[in-house]
Amino acid sequence: MASTSFNQSLRRLWALDKFSYSVRVFIALTGIMTLCWFQNEMKLLIPLFLGVIACALAETDDSWQGRLNALAVTLVCFSVAAFSVELLFPYPLVFVCAMALAAFALTMLGALGERYGAIASATLILSVYTMIGVDQRGGEVANLWHEPMLLVTGAAWYGVLSVLWQAMFSNQPVQQSLARLFRELGYYLKLKSSLFEPIRQLDVEARRLELAQQNGKVVAALNSAKEIILHRVGNGRPGSKVSRYLKLYFLAQDIHERASSSHYPYNA
Repeated sequence: MASTSFNQSLRRLWALDKFSYSVRVFIALTGIMTLCWFQNEMKLLIPLFLGVIACALAETDDSWQGRLNALAVTLVCFSVAAFSVELLFPYPLVFVCAMALAAFALTMLGALGERYGAIASATLILSVYTMIGVDQRGGEVANLWHEPMLLVTGAAWYGVLSVLWQAMFSNQPVQQSLARLFRELGYYLKLKSSLFEPIRQLDVEARRLELAQQNGKVVAALNSAKEIILHRVGNGRPGSKVSRYLKLYFLAQDIHERASSSHYPYNA
């Protein structure tokens, strides 16, 4: 009984999209901590950690090939940003103008799509991390390459780990999106069923407002699951696992359509 309960708890954790994300960050930070500890180079810990965090913020759902391409773009943006901050920080006027121009350019890059938006935001965050490091040294640029290389190395380490994770668990984002969809749908059905209960002094308007808000969450979960599944399908024919996920998606869509219909005589 205890082992069954433990397995169910693990399955529930695996269905949470933040769980795998947290595991990857934990592995990346633990690996860096272990390496610095055994090499007795604890002073390298902070920039490597900051690089991991910045790369984790730039991560988006994609296949391992797409995530590898995104990693290449991310590392290029991180390198340019870190080296630029190190080079221009001693010149305040030039630095302010360059940062304003970079912020505008990265914002325009984010308009190309969700993936580039995440990369642009993470690049700006890495620039702030680099500025903090330079400021802690009193604004002195003793070694132009040292801290930027550490930041990019930390980002590359997490990026490689993320690509390998996606290659091993390619269908995990689909499973997590479907789990999130059915959780939201289940709560929607509970709210819907409460309107049929013959309970006096029930605030019907407040319950309907809550139901409408939950309906928006269900629609958002449906759209998210559809995008992820269709991205897995691409232009080819879906495999057996993807076909099963499609059936589950259409089942949830059908349940939602029936539950959200308004042509039934509910008052009667």
